[in-house]
Amino acid sequence: MPYCPECGTKNDDTARFCKNCGHSLEEVEAPADAAAPVGTAPEPEPAVRTRPVTVEDLDAEPGGERLLWQGHPSRLLAPRLGFSTRYRLTNERLQVIRGFLSRHTEEIELYRVNDIDMSQSFGERIFGLGDIQIEGTDATSPITRLDKIRGPAQVKDLLRAAARAERQRRRVLLRDEV
Repeated sequence: MPYCPECGTKNDDTARFCKNCGHSLEEVEAPADAAAPVGTAPEPEPAVRTRPVTVEDLDAEPGGERLLWQGHPSRLLAPRLGFSTRYRLTNERLQVIRGFLSRHTEEIELYRVNDIDMSQSFGERIFGLGDIQIEGTDATSPITRLDKIRGPAQVKDLLRAAARAERQRRRVLLRDEV
């Protein structure tokens, strides 16, 4: 079905003129995939290219815990941390796994997250890295840092959205919201 180049209206294959505006369809060929009008502009590409987030189901239950993001500190700027620290963000918690031979895992429940800050030094900005500081109501670790991670703005936004969704799911209000 050809689309009118003037107004973008979908017309019959046999039509010689647009049924909406009357423009001639003689020179218009039907596109191979008639999914979008010919006159529409393509969607703009995102300003920052990021790898698509593959959501992995962790507990094989419908509506259960899903992995949203995982990462590690930059091995170029912080080689020791890069090989011994891992970060995992699920829809319920943030895990910071430290250690090379022995392991220490710290978990922050997302409904306890109060504030998320991001900072980038000049050198980190050049390499597309940054630090995220998470302030929560957890008594054992009220402040948690994700050091020298790639795409810190996207991770901060993902963490913020996941924390908000988890608070809504659990029906938890922060003191500021009351």
